[in-house]
Amino acid sequence: MKNLIISKSELLKLLDELIQKGNEVIAPVKQGNFTNFCPIRSPKEIIWGPPQTVIPPKQYLYPQSEELLAYEFGASGPQVRGENVVKERILFGIHPCDLNGIQQMDWVWSEKNLDENYLEKRRAVTLVGVDCLVPCSLDSICSRMGGLDPKGRFDLFLTDLGKDFLVEVATEKGEKLIKGLGKAVAAASKQKLTKVRKERNLVFNKKQKKLLPKLKDLPKLMKASQNHPLWEEHGEKCYACGSCNMVCPTCYCFDVQDYMHVSLARGVRNRFWDGCMLEDFAKVASGENFREDRSERLRHRTYRKLNYLFDKWGESFCTGCGRCIKACLTKIVSPLEIANEAYEKKRK
Repeated sequence: MKNLIISKSELLKLLDELIQKGNEVIAPVKQGNFTNFCPIRSPKEIIWGPPQTVIPPKQYLYPQSEELLAYEFGASGPQVRGENVVKERILFGIHPCDLNGIQQMDWVWSEKNLDENYLEKRRAVTLVGVDCLVPCSLDSICSRMGGLDPKGRFDLFLTDLGKDFLVEVATEKGEKLIKGLGKAVAAASKQKLTKVRKERNLVFNKKQKKLLPKLKDLPKLMKASQNHPLWEEHGEKCYACGSCNMVCPTCYCFDVQDYMHVSLARGVRNRFWDGCMLEDFAKVASGENFREDRSERLRHRTYRKLNYLFDKWGESFCTGCGRCIKACLTKIVSPLEIANEAYEKKRK
């Protein structure tokens, strides 16, 4: 990995030039009382730190709703048209938790049956991450769930050193983006980076809720908690609204539906986000619902984050962004608090 020092003014000038040349740069911007990833017209729009975006940047790789194909019935038989129009994009200002979420989505969508709808968008995007020096949300738990370290899962990664950014360059794509900019990292800058991250870690350790079990032990803990009363206790409070699914950077479940024109001569097939906390998610054509109780759905969601996929890929599929905790109206879905409750009850 290559490291550079780039002045803030130099980097902002580069961004502005890219935008003026017609490149699509997507970054966190203010929208009313919220922050969201949107295409920007000027670097001045960028929100560099808190508050966290409502929806993770995965929406630009895996849209909330997308047309998979269209079809027509003509004299020569059915004709299928699939248009996955993909354009180059720069996703800028991504926090470490979301960089980790994108990597986990990469694993999922490239396993066995490749999903080209996702992968084509992924190949066309340049990921520019930004270090979090303070928690971006009161609900974030990234330092506890392994999401604060971006683990090299970016093209470029920026750390604020005052007047300059220390830029970690992880890929050729990232190097191409800032070609000719910056200078080699001097010893003083390396020391400053070490100091900045040490201070950051102290802040996160002080402000974020503690995880009582060891992170690596969560799959084992979940397996031992299959019949814990906490699922019923939390499930009774659940509204089954699915908000936690919709804001999660690592939820990837979807539904597919065909929409026919009234003429029955043409139609489209759409894919859209779905979630395991919704009542109809596990319902089949006969009307049987394999997870009818809200407690079962909550346990399944938690197991997807802290057990099944953790076991399979070797890391928590909760990256600690805290969006689900913030979105939950009854405050019952926090993976960390559920893990702590299971741990405490196991010890008694």
